[in-house]
Amino acid sequence: MYAHVEDGVITYRGPLPKNWRNISGLNLSEGDDDFLKTLGWLPYVEVSVEIGTDELPDGEDTVITETKVTATAKKRAMTDDEKTDRTNTQALNEILRLEELETPQRYAEALPDDSGGSADGRAWFKDNRAKIAVERAKIV
Repeated sequence: MYAHVEDGVITYRGPLPKNWRNISGLNLSEGDDDFLKTLGWLPYVEVSVEIGTDELPDGEDTVITETKVTATAKKRAMTDDEKTDRTNTQALNEILRLEELETPQRYAEALPDDSGGSADGRAWFKDNRAKIAVERAKIV
C-alpha cells in the first residue's frame, strides 16, 4: 500500500495505480521506494486497534514522515445512549427471531386439547412468550 503526498496532503491511499499522470506502469515500481519518493509516493502503513465491547472506532491519526505515511486507528468509549441503543437493537432482533418461530403450526399446537393442541405445544409457546417478555424488558 502506498500514499501519494502533495504539499503535505495525502491525495491517494491504496495500491499503486497502473497509470498515474504521464507515467504508465507505475505499479511495476512497487518496492522501489527511493524512486517512488521522488514522485511523492510513500509506503502507507495502517496500524489497527482492538475495539472492546463498549468501544467504537473514532477515526485515525495520520503521520507523514519523509519515508512513510502511518495511519493509526483511534477508538473511544461508547456513550450511555449508544449502549442503550445497542441493547435495544439486540433485544428487538431477538424478539423478531423468537416471533418468527411462532408459525401457524406452533399456534395450532398451543391450542387447548379439545381443539387439537398438545401439552408440549402449549408449554413451548408459553416458554417462547416468556423469552419474548424478557427481551421486551431490556428495551428502554
